[in-house]
Amino acid sequence: MIKTILEDFGLNERESKIYLQLLKEKISSAAYLAKLTGINRTTVYLELENLIKLGLVSYIVKNSKKHFMAAPPEKLLEILEIKKARIKKHLPQLKSLHKTTEKFKIETYEGKEGIKTFYQEVTNQKEEVLVLGGTGRALEILEFEYPHFMKKFVKLKLKQRMIANKDSRKRIKKFHPKSNFKIKYFPEKYKDNVTTVIYSDKVAIQSLQKDNIYVIIITDPLLSETYKNHFEIIWKIIK
Repeated sequence: MIKTILEDFGLNERESKIYLQLLKEKISSAAYLAKLTGINRTTVYLELENLIKLGLVSYIVKNSKKHFMAAPPEKLLEILEIKKARIKKHLPQLKSLHKTTEKFKIETYEGKEGIKTFYQEVTNQKEEVLVLGGTGRALEILEFEYPHFMKKFVKLKLKQRMIANKDSRKRIKKFHPKSNFKIKYFPEKYKDNVTTVIYSDKVAIQSLQKDNIYVIIITDPLLSETYKNHFEIIWKIIK
């Protein structure tokens, strides 16, 4: 589990293994690390150099031999903050490259990382978000990330209305904020397996089935307006 988190951070499998081993050993030579991790000694040296460049490993010289030490785990957060600051600095330039004159566009994101990218986009706009067929599965798939998205919703005072499956009531009420959030539920005999999210000039079709996680985002002002009208009709019908 911890090794997976380090790999999500950006370390490769060998770097993660060496860093974790160094945390346990406090200080170690490359030869001893090679023995403990089962990684070829030459490879250990190369990976240690990478970790030193990242600021996750340092060394001291004893008896003409390098001994390596792991930086405290808090260093991981510090590195992320630095990366975030760098991206933020160049964001206007990146956004200018992303501008498009197309009125119609289809994008597809797959897997957990794709869903995270989608939610980041949703929280970066200002209009009300409409959700049709909420299943509550995003709370399971994005167990750690979803609460942060909801905090951002609150901070930015984004409005959201949702029509959800009745069996998702407990999960949705647990994580969704009360401010700027309104929800209604389909009658029990009706249940959606796919969620439609309508925002700005986009319609997103989101599947969160265990082995079939994807979101298709269609940018089309006319389509978005049509779905918004359909949502309003259903919203008025459901008590």
